Amino acid sequence: MNRQDCFRELLGIKVLEVKEGYSRVSLKVAREHTNFLGATHGGAIFTLADCAFAEAVNFGDTRAMAVQVSINFLRPSSEGDVLMAEASKVSEGKTFALYNITISREGKLVALFSGLAYKLPAEK
Repeated sequence: MNRQDCFRELLGIKVLEVKEGYSRVSLKVAREHTNFLGATHGGAIFTLADCAFAEAVNFGDTRAMAVQVSINFLRPSSEGDVLMAEASKVSEGKTFALYNITISREGKLVALFSGLAYKLPAEK
């Protein structure tokens, strides 16, 4: 994306790989990312997935924004865990693109995220 994402930087999310139709980002869960139960806050997991989605769908000169997303939380994670989010393109047309994002720790699924993006018209 090569554009500054202040919120991503604030949370400590690292961009590891971005290419056409794909991205991989990570987050080392800190105390600040946990909820009152000591588990990683759902909002932190959602944001990690959303950042992977944004990086993949905005690759190159494409500009897009989410119009619908959903997430399913499958297992907890906690402080010290390193979460990986991988976004992969499922389908793309002239105006919309659909991506699946997996969030895992140590190879085990933590959450599944699906995102539909609207591709903005090219700037003239």
